[in-house]
Amino acid sequence: MAIKNILVAFSGSESSRSAVKLARQMMEKYDAHLTGALTYAPSEVSTTLKPYASAELTAVISAAEQDRRTAIHTEFLSVLGLPEGEKVHWIEAGGDVDYSLMELARTYDIVLIGQYDGTRENRNLVPHPDMIALNSGRPVLVVPPELPDTVLNDKAVLAWDGGKSAARAMSDALDILASKSEVTLVSVGDGNAETLAKLNRVAAHLKTHGIVGEAEIVPRTKRSIAKVLLEVVEKHQAGILIMGAYEHSKFFEDIWGGTTNSAINSAKVPVLMSH
Repeated sequence: MAIKNILVAFSGSESSRSAVKLARQMMEKYDAHLTGALTYAPSEVSTTLKPYASAELTAVISAAEQDRRTAIHTEFLSVLGLPEGEKVHWIEAGGDVDYSLMELARTYDIVLIGQYDGTRENRNLVPHPDMIALNSGRPVLVVPPELPDTVLNDKAVLAWDGGKSAARAMSDALDILASKSEVTLVSVGDGNAETLAKLNRVAAHLKTHGIVGEAEIVPRTKRSIAKVLLEVVEKHQAGILIMGAYEHSKFFEDIWGGTTNSAINSAKVPVLMSH
């Protein structure tokens, strides 16, 4: 997939600032268009006071919320370090912070979003990365609040479990993988001949795209799959982890925990996810 049209969610939070910084690097690397997006729901103040507020108070609250969105737009351009123009754009959408971003995302090649760092004060402005990955139909690159020095380096880890989400993540990441000199293909579990054969088929597919991948099978033991994957990322000093999202249902992962949530909440490098 060629990356020519990037969407980055920006709310003014720490993680979203990191996402914008990475988005600019990707914009320059791939000669792409970049759109900042602020999606929002009604604030807690407006929701709480709505049944009791006069028309005058409602107008004051509405104006204050608009002023806040204007300030976030200004901050986006400041963090980006570029003015709006031919390749830099801004868009806002109200209603629901997650669903509005899902809808916007469907006409972009990739979505960058910070690890979730919503608070009581800003949670109506901060989207949930897992929801966007699950429902947008687009690859989502989740960015930690502190970008490592290795960000966008020439090493990547591709997690492979043979599922449809992993296959989609691999396909969505081809443009990124093509720029890497070292790609590690990781399967977590038994190191039997069948698993190795599957990884070798992945490597053969990537080779047709000019991408060289090295297979690595890591036993799980008592560690979670997410922990194993993040250890492999650290071992290889990779700048990105690529993986499928939610092979189990989101409900299952929310109740019992799972690889998707653990990876995006704990990773110290950007994580590209597709579903």
